[in-house]
Parts: sequence; structure tokens; C-alpha cells
Amino acid sequence: MAGALIAVTLGTAAGGLVSANQILHVSIGGLAGLACGLAGAASIPSMTAGVLGLVVFTIFSGSPIDLLDWKTNALLMLLGAAIMCFTVVAEFAVRALFRRKPMLRGEMAELGYWARTQAHFHWSDQFILHSVRLAIVIMIATMLEEILSFPHSYWIPMTVAWIARPDRDGTVEKVTLRVAGTLLGVAIAGVLIAITPATSTESLIMIGVSAYFVLAFLAPNYAIAVTGITCFVFFLFHLVGYPLDGSIISRVASTLLAAALVLTAIHIGPKQRSEANVSNS
Repeated sequence: MAGALIAVTLGTAAGGLVSANQILHVSIGGLAGLACGLAGAASIPSMTAGVLGLVVFTIFSGSPIDLLDWKTNALLMLLGAAIMCFTVVAEFAVRALFRRKPMLRGEMAELGYWARTQAHFHWSDQFILHSVRLAIVIMIATMLEEILSFPHSYWIPMTVAWIARPDRDGTVEKVTLRVAGTLLGVAIAGVLIAITPATSTESLIMIGVSAYFVLAFLAPNYAIAVTGITCFVFFLFHLVGYPLDGSIISRVASTLLAAALVLTAIHIGPKQRSEANVSNS
């Protein structure tokens, strides 16, 4: 969680700093993809932190919404992440007080971060190839974001950050679930908003229900979680009065573009090991 705190804070700051400069936006996006892709060489939690940092970077560097200045955004992100870390520490303290602290044996790596990462420093390694591919695809996706004029075009690099994996099997699975969840979420949100009054109260209820599905199914079923986050976004837009004209088509188009880029990129480099070997590395 400390690594994720650093990643999202740096991602927020860097995204805000380069958002107004197209050249920096693309080039720093590539460097962010390279660094965040390589983070997974250390451990699965490091990979998660890298993904979160890259996702946050793509949002703050490309969001069309008028945000606060980059320093304020970074400090607010730091504060939010710190609160999350504090709640976990407090929970463990309470559990320890009642002698109900969960066993963590087997979850902590025996080797240090540098030792785990150094073992992957050769060109044929899947994480090196993944970081290079991710850097290239993020730069292409960011250029498409700058060129295309449809709403929320930053969804393209953001989706790339979510679905790109070090192994081919894992990438194909993630892409499939992402596309299926997006299409289902768009259909559900679009139909409900079209056939119901969708008042502020109803929108708030749907936002809460959607958030539940995101949190409950993010690990066990990614497609359902994507359905939830898609409904969450559209009902939130509806609640704040953001026009939905074009947003649904934009969401689907961005997802399909990102999926095409990632599926094309997995063919760069030699054939990789199976996902089972990826998980054990």
C-alpha cells in the first residue's frame, strides 16, 4: 500500500504537469509506461501499484474536466491514499488487540525489491518485453487521444493501462473481460437512463449499487467489475448534469481501440511462457 501511495501521488503530479503540452504528454506517458510495466518484476503488489500509478497518470494528463492545479491534486491524492493506509493499520491494530490478527505467512517476499527485480534484467524476460510494449502502446494511445475529438478520449490510454499484462494469455483474457464488461455496462446504464426518470435519488442509488459490484467483483470476476464501473461512470455523469450525447459511443470506441492496440502489441518479441509460469516468477 505504501508503494501504491507513492505511485498514485507521482502519477497525479506528473499527469497534471504534462497535460497542457502534447509533446511532453506523449513522451512522459511512454516513460511512465516503461517504469510501471517494469514494476511488476518485483512482485504482484508492485505490479498493482504500477498499474494504479499509470491509470492515474492517464486520467490527470488527459481529463477534459477542469481540475485543480497539479500540486493540489497530488496532495489530495496523497491524503486519500494515506487515509486508506491508516485504516488498514488501524484494523490490524484492533485485530491484534483481540488476538485476531490474520496470518500473513507466505505473502511477504523473502528477497528484497532490488534482488527480485534484478533477476529479470535481460532482454528476453517477459517483464522487460512487457514494459517496452506498454511504453510503445501508451504513447500510441496518447497520440490517438490528442488527435481524436470525441468525449473522454483519455479512456484509450487509461484502458490500455488496465488491460495490458506481461503474458499473452493473461492479456487476451483481460481484454475479453474488459470488452464484455464495457458492452454490458453501457447497455444497462443506457437502457435504465432512457426508460426511467433517473432522478438524483435514483442516480445516487445506482451509483452505490455500481460501486458495490466494482469492489465485490474486482478480484473474482473482472467482467462484472467493469460492468459496475461503467454504470458508475454514466450515472455519475447523469447526476452532475454532464451531457451523455456521444459518451456511450466514445466509451465503446475507446475500449475497442485500446483492446486492438494491446492485442497487436503482444506479438512483439519472442513467444512467452504460460500464465502459470508468470504467476510463479
